[in-house]
Amino acid sequence: MKKFILFSFLFISMYTLQAQSRDFDGIWTGTLTTNDDRTMSVTLYIDDNNVYSVTTDSDGDRIKDTDYEVIWSKGYGEQLNYVWMNKGGVWTETQSYFMAYINSTKLSVYFTRHVSNESEDYDGNTDWGYTATGYLYKE
Repeated sequence: MKKFILFSFLFISMYTLQAQSRDFDGIWTGTLTTNDDRTMSVTLYIDDNNVYSVTTDSDGDRIKDTDYEVIWSKGYGEQLNYVWMNKGGVWTETQSYFMAYINSTKLSVYFTRHVSNESEDYDGNTDWGYTATGYLYKE
């Protein structure tokens, strides 16, 4: 019985050391500034460390957007990262959001977007992208 209690204590301790230590759940909205001084509005839906873009259903309610072929999110400590990829025709796109918990109503965000296009001019792809930073605020 002592071994079971000790094993249970060690297992629970290891799990809590690896767990997300902040609650990111909710809808977060804000403005990011790109590396060439443009602004972009961002709204993210976070549920149990799963991050989604936001879309509107037929009733006008905001819901999780799960239309991407590849979507991944992972939280650790005070950080939460979200990546999605999509492909259409001759292009493939990746967007990444790297978020740090500032407090219960504010997240700091570093964002990257990278797009590649099949080239008709040579055997390969062209690419373009940008970065942005800013804050998201909990609604």
